[in-house]
Amino acid sequence: MDIIKITSPQAVGSVKLKVTGRPKLILVNGHWNRLLNLVNMSPGKNKSEYWDYFLSYTGAFDAFIETAQAYFGDKNYQSKPFYADGSSLFGGDRSGNDRKIKGYKYAMQNIAEITKGVGNEKIYFISHSEGAAYAAGMAKALIEKGYKVGESVMLSADEGDEFTVEGNYPCYQITAGYIEEEEYLLSYISPIHPSTIKKPKRKFHIDPIVGDHRIQGVNRYGVYISFNTKFETVHGSTIDVQIFNILKRLKKLKVIPQKLKGKTVYMIADGNIIWHKIDNIVVVNKNIDIY
Repeated sequence: MDIIKITSPQAVGSVKLKVTGRPKLILVNGHWNRLLNLVNMSPGKNKSEYWDYFLSYTGAFDAFIETAQAYFGDKNYQSKPFYADGSSLFGGDRSGNDRKIKGYKYAMQNIAEITKGVGNEKIYFISHSEGAAYAAGMAKALIEKGYKVGESVMLSADEGDEFTVEGNYPCYQITAGYIEEEEYLLSYISPIHPSTIKKPKRKFHIDPIVGDHRIQGVNRYGVYISFNTKFETVHGSTIDVQIFNILKRLKKLKVIPQKLKGKTVYMIADGNIIWHKIDNIVVVNKNIDIY
C-alpha cells in the first residue's frame, strides 16, 4: 500500500491528507462475436463476460482472479479488475500494431479512469488473443505517464509477429498446442509384403488461431502442450487457473544443450512433460513423436 502525504503550509497545525493507493489488475479481452457465439465458437460479449465464457464453471472466475493476484505477488489489490476491450471488429480488420496503437490511444484518453486509486502502486495486465497487442499499447502509455507496470501476461497472443513490447517492464507470453495421434504406413516392400500401419505417432499442433510467433521484447516465450484439448478448444485453454503454475515454471526452467546420436538437441533440466518450445528453441519432449 502506498500512502501519499500532502501538507498544506497555510493549514494550522500542518493538516495532512492521506491518499491510499492500491495495486490494480487489468484484463484485456480478445476477439468476441455475437453471431459466432450462437454456435459456441466465440465469446459473445466483451469485458467480464468474455472471461466468463472460458471460465464457465461455478466460482472459476473468482478463483482465476485470486490465483492471478497471488501469482503477481502484490498485496491489497483493488477489489475489482479493470476491463479493457482489445477486440477488432471482424477478427482480421486490424493488424497487431494497429491494435497496439489503439490500446495506446485508449489509455491516453482514459488515463484517470484506468489509474483511479492506484497512487504509486503497480498495475498488472492479463490479456488474451487480440487483447495482447492492445495491452502492449496500454502499458506503453501508462509508463509514459509515470505509472508502474508490475508485469504483463499475454495468453495465446494473436499476431505476435506484428507488434512489439518495449522491454521496460516484465512481460511473459505463453501459447498452447495439442497432441493428435496420426497413423503412418510402412514403406511398400512387395505384393507379398504389402504396407502395414505403424504404431500411431503423437504429433504436436500449435494453436491454429495464433500460430507460433514470439513477440519481440518479451522476457520469455513458452509453447506448451494443453492436454485434453483439440483444434477447436486449444485457443481458449490458456484462460485457466492452472496457467499461473505453468507461468511460474516458465520463468524458472533452464534449457540445456545435449548431444544425442551425434546431433545437438535441447533439453529442459529436471525433465519435461509439457513444453514444446522455449523462446526460439524447440525442446525434446517424450510426449511428442513428431514436432
